Amino acid sequence: MTPWDSRFLVGVNYWPRTKAMFWWKQFDPEEVQADMAEIASWNLDGVRIFLLWEDFMPEPRAVDPRMLERLRQVLDLAHAHGLRVIATLFTGHMSGVNWLPPWLLDGERESDPRFRLIAGGRVVKGRLRDLYEDPLALEAQVRMLEAAAQTLRDHPALLAWDLGNEPDLVLRPRTPEAAAHWLSTLSQALREIDPAHPITIGFHSPVLEEDLGFRIPALAPMLDFLCMHAYSVYAPWARHPLDEQILPFLTRLTASLSGKPVLFEEFGLPTAPPGQPTQRIHIQLEDRSFETTLISEEETAAFYERALESLYRAGAIGAFLWCFSDYHPDLWDRPPCDRLVHERHFGLLRPDGSRKPAVEVVARFAAQKRPVLPPPAPLPVPEDYEAHPGEALRALYALFLGAD
Repeated sequence: MTPWDSRFLVGVNYWPRTKAMFWWKQFDPEEVQADMAEIASWNLDGVRIFLLWEDFMPEPRAVDPRMLERLRQVLDLAHAHGLRVIATLFTGHMSGVNWLPPWLLDGERESDPRFRLIAGGRVVKGRLRDLYEDPLALEAQVRMLEAAAQTLRDHPALLAWDLGNEPDLVLRPRTPEAAAHWLSTLSQALREIDPAHPITIGFHSPVLEEDLGFRIPALAPMLDFLCMHAYSVYAPWARHPLDEQILPFLTRLTASLSGKPVLFEEFGLPTAPPGQPTQRIHIQLEDRSFETTLISEEETAAFYERALESLYRAGAIGAFLWCFSDYHPDLWDRPPCDRLVHERHFGLLRPDGSRKPAVEVVARFAAQKRPVLPPPAPLPVPEDYEAHPGEALRALYALFLGAD
């Protein structure tokens, strides 16, 4: 079961330009209406939205009914513009920050020190309940997905369920068995209420580069299709920041490991200001610093053109870009934009709402409404891939490039 028939789906990940991760608290249906109209004008098929966990579940035994009503409104507005929606549950990690309900900060596991932890609207320090094994945390997740499924299961805009966004960045499971039990528990509970819509989870490329507890061959049978996220500006094994070939390669590798269709659910580039060339910038955090690259708007448009074509030819069932819009300057003093400057500029729209050159490229590709291609032959994945994933991935990428 896949979330669409035989057509390659083109979509975008969505946060509102003026609200970003604060949109559920500051919900503005008029802004969402205008954004959905803009997205539909690009000939796109769908949007992926995120249910920020701390907003939807401020208490472990109750889901906020106001948020469920706002969720339904979002799908109503998407449907009015002919768009389908992937609903991502349990959004804890987002754009370099972990956003969690305060009641999860009562456990024995250390949160990932690389990311600020925000709970109850403020930056906090704390240890987490184990998302995968703690009974209260598991019961809460089942309760939230049941409430969301009861709200949306009959909605004509619902495309698919996504059980989480890169969950290892919030907390790694202690063991692969714990990850498998967690995913089985959630997927079974969701199917009991909504057997009609397919289920996936938002995996990202590090899951294929090192042992993070999520092993795709073991988890794939619980999912209807697989998702992959990757960014050439971040991947240490990419040939350069504009190496679009990592996207079709990861599509084929994920399909080879899972035996399931693959949606490339996130890919994109942070852009330099209009008219400025590609440039390196320095990011200084409290405990570390790093450099990243802002790509010129023109090079970004050319990258998207190559990326969409290569994903299509690799047998992906669709591609969702990251992301809808840059964030308005009013958000630049709030997480994640206050420190992670590059996160301000991943959008297809600029901070003032004007279109970047990439919009024309994406709209032209999406207008073609291409049929999904038959999947290519599997890559020759070694049987012991999971024993040394980083080495195996690099060897397979070299082989992939040589074959091309």
